[in-house]
Amino acid sequence: MAKRFVPVQDVDRRAIALYKMLREVEQMPLVKVIVIDDGPKPIIVLKDVNDPDQWFNFSVDGFLKLSVSQAIANGGTFKALKNSRKAPAKPRLPQSEIDRGVENFMLGNDDE
Repeated sequence: MAKRFVPVQDVDRRAIALYKMLREVEQMPLVKVIVIDDGPKPIIVLKDVNDPDQWFNFSVDGFLKLSVSQAIANGGTFKALKNSRKAPAKPRLPQSEIDRGVENFMLGNDDE
């Protein structure tokens, strides 16, 4: 499986965002979070430590896609957090410009 490339300048921002998000989730009384050192999905979110059936593990990317504010607005529960999603980020370039660049490249009209 191919890994997603993360530009170097974005690594610090993602690390800080992950830290802040983990802190916010730790403040939610109805949710527990555990971070393990290895594996493709190192973040485990639990409803209750004593209830092994109510947990879900996330990759860092998957966890960063959650919306803590949306989960808190929906009751701050395990289920609300698991089902919350941030709005997708806007692409840096419009898709029409990307399509035009690909078409020009394929036709040999690349101006660079």
